[in-house]
Amino acid sequence: MADVFAMSGNTPNYSGMLFNKGNTKTPFSTMIGGRRKYSTSTEFVTGQEYETATGSQPKISEAESLNAPAASVITREQKTNVTQIFQESVGTSYGKMSNMGTLSGINIAGQQANPISEEDFQVAAKMAKIGQDIEYTFLNGKYHKSTNDNDANQSRGLLEAITTNALDADGKKLSFMLVCEALKCIKEANGDITNIVLGLDSTSRMQLNADAVANGLTIVESGRDVNGIAVDKVLTPLGTVYLRDLIYLPAGTVTLFDPFIMGPVEQLVPGKGNFFLEELAKTGAGTKKQIFGQIGLDHGPEWYSAKITNLSAAMPTDGDMARKVYSVSKADSDEPTSLGTLTVASAAGNVTGKTKITITEPLTEGNSYKYKVGEAETTVKLGQSVRTWNAWNGTDEIEAESGKVITIVECDKAYNAVKAGHNTVTSKTE
Repeated sequence: MADVFAMSGNTPNYSGMLFNKGNTKTPFSTMIGGRRKYSTSTEFVTGQEYETATGSQPKISEAESLNAPAASVITREQKTNVTQIFQESVGTSYGKMSNMGTLSGINIAGQQANPISEEDFQVAAKMAKIGQDIEYTFLNGKYHKSTNDNDANQSRGLLEAITTNALDADGKKLSFMLVCEALKCIKEANGDITNIVLGLDSTSRMQLNADAVANGLTIVESGRDVNGIAVDKVLTPLGTVYLRDLIYLPAGTVTLFDPFIMGPVEQLVPGKGNFFLEELAKTGAGTKKQIFGQIGLDHGPEWYSAKITNLSAAMPTDGDMARKVYSVSKADSDEPTSLGTLTVASAAGNVTGKTKITITEPLTEGNSYKYKVGEAETTVKLGQSVRTWNAWNGTDEIEAESGKVITIVECDKAYNAVKAGHNTVTSKTE
């Protein structure tokens, strides 16, 4: 695209910038801006993931204690993100620089032409554009790591980073209980829920407010500031959740996040810094300058956040705000009332020390398997979270010692147990 310069004929001077067209707010970027980091490379670490241990009672005899148990390794996976380039250019003609007295707007009380410097105005406007681009990227960015100089790095945004604590609202309106369910996912993944902010749009906020009215709840305005951003709050049984409207959220999507574990990561240019203004080569009667910067999002461990998608886009009605009384019998509910049974079989695998597990019952669509190996059957209750158990794809052989007991759980998308079964392990010996 050809360069466009600010000239006297195409850029009017208004007396006072009384109104600003467009949104210059960047609430998400501002909230996390207090934890700014710097990187000397394009790729940076956002955290590491591994399966955390759960408590159990060991059964070790004195004779067994004379020999140390077999060594095992907890596998870690390091997670990373990348910075990406944000760049804008500003061109101003000499004629425009010298023609700052032309009034093309309303002159109020003899005010002087504004802006005094066209270049300053253009730079400020381009920086506001970059700020909006960063805000959008930090929420919606799709990750891509460059493989060559002609391939652009793209930073992963918060919504793409959240893969486990993801709830499908199935077209329902945002409610107090949906927020509690998302908060529960974070808590059961061992995430800290002390400073959780619920980012939402105006429609979702109205839906939540209607649900609060219907259930006698209170949303308190301006409960606190997060890096200068005022947030409302709502009290849940699991703790306080702060509310903040965010721009650029996809329709029907809200997100819960901890702004104190996140931060922008800047990659500085030696001797210049970041988002600096520099003059480019001259080609005529004017100046051309560029704004250049590199930045990415450190979203932290993804289980510290959650998202709810596929929410209704409908505004609440008066009926939604009426107090509700529910009377539901077990027979009226589609939810299971007891833990289902899995028929588990164990046979020697093809690799020494591994067993081949088969399940008679078909896996329900959308569900997955988790397992645990121990001295005895692991007790499982309906709805129990098995998020920290070992994952199994239903086909791979499992490393387990013969004589141990393997417990297999079928769980839903939120890792809540719906079926379980167990059997004694038979593994291949040498």
